[in-house]
Amino acid sequence: MFDQIGGLPLHPLVIHVVVVGVPLVALLSVGFLVPRWRWVLRWPLAVGAVLTAVSGFVAVRAGHALADDLDAGGEIGAAIDEHEQWGTRLLVALIVLAVLAVATAVEASRSSGSAVHVLAVLTMVVALTSAWLAFETGDRGARAVWCGQSVAAGDADSLEDCLR
Repeated sequence: MFDQIGGLPLHPLVIHVVVVGVPLVALLSVGFLVPRWRWVLRWPLAVGAVLTAVSGFVAVRAGHALADDLDAGGEIGAAIDEHEQWGTRLLVALIVLAVLAVATAVEASRSSGSAVHVLAVLTMVVALTSAWLAFETGDRGARAVWCGQSVAAGDADSLEDCLR
């Protein structure tokens, strides 16, 4: 179920939703700090966060399936394992972000008190943290893929140097 779609590995396809969704949700969370924008942004923020978390879940599952199919060892295998660990951290952050964003949207629909502001700040902090985690996760994944190919093609001196 989480291996392929149309004969292509699902992981590199679905990560694009996460790559676009995380910064978009982060921007929405920053905009949500402006009280007059809250009414308009509350549901786009919540829906975006939930869709990004679901996409993150699919990306992690598809990534595990892809890693199992590749069965890489050595330094590339270690780089893939590290990428998987960062992906799991990102998924946890995205789940927390989705819960906070929905709670923030619900509370903003009910009132405009200090609870909304506190939730908005917490949501923004988790969204920005998720953006950083997405960057780190993606960087490690890209290095695992491209360093292996670069060394095999003779474009990089050593795998160890490329992975740094």
